Amino acid sequence: MSNNQYQVSKIIIMLLLADSGSTKVDWCYVDKDNNRRTFQSRGMNPYNITHENLLTEIEVNVLPNIKGADIKEMYFYGSGCSTDQKKKEMTEVFRQYLPDTVIHIEDDLLGAARATCGHKSGVAAILGTGSNSCLYDGEKITENLPSLGYVLCDEGAGTNIGKLVLRNYLRGQFPQDLHEEFKAENPGEEADFLNRLYQGEVPNYYLASFAKFAITRQKHPYCYRLIAEAFDNFFKMQVTQYTDYNKEPINVVGSVGYHAQEVFKDVAKKYNMPVNKVIKAPMEALIDYHLSK
Repeated sequence: MSNNQYQVSKIIIMLLLADSGSTKVDWCYVDKDNNRRTFQSRGMNPYNITHENLLTEIEVNVLPNIKGADIKEMYFYGSGCSTDQKKKEMTEVFRQYLPDTVIHIEDDLLGAARATCGHKSGVAAILGTGSNSCLYDGEKITENLPSLGYVLCDEGAGTNIGKLVLRNYLRGQFPQDLHEEFKAENPGEEADFLNRLYQGEVPNYYLASFAKFAITRQKHPYCYRLIAEAFDNFFKMQVTQYTDYNKEPINVVGSVGYHAQEVFKDVAKKYNMPVNKVIKAPMEALIDYHLSK
């Protein structure tokens, strides 16, 4: 595919931003008059997508949305982009299509820190399908524990809460009212759940799907305690490992942290940590961060 076909009726784009997860990418460009346009593509986690599919996704769902654009700078914040090797690979891919653009490939955790902390120091956390956290000094990440994924860790994430929900249901530990509600919403025998979990595709998303059951019922004492247990493990296993962690506020990005933020704030009090900003998605805050520079 020729790059020249996209160089028609020039639009001067100051900034092209991408917030990439494993399932989708939120894109936004800001032109020289500060007009903004958003669009989406499929996820571009380099560990989860083949090189050929990555090229196809860019050509089919990204390039048509920036047709005719003269893009000055691009920031791509992506899951799976924490190592120098992956950053280099992704840079080389986008360089094929944007040869005159200054391209920055960064980890999604840095995006979360910039979106929530801006130019101030703090603890930044991602609490969505998965979880991650870091200590941020206002410019860069200074401390970070490896997230290690849903099998080993993901404390406080959708996978973690969903695991507790499914485990407790299958072991008959739910109070009767919740047991009946879960059964009505998720019919099936033990073998049905386990076959889907251990033999189906994307088991992490399957586990995370059960988190909604507890989060939408967080006023129920049992669900509150279950969510609080997951968040407590998040603080215990991640946040408290950072130097002088409780001298900084904690900031959160992600749907789980956003929708269960009252429970999160209660648990944070136990660790003497003020909760600063809690947002569902980082894009708007990232735009403000970069324009402020």
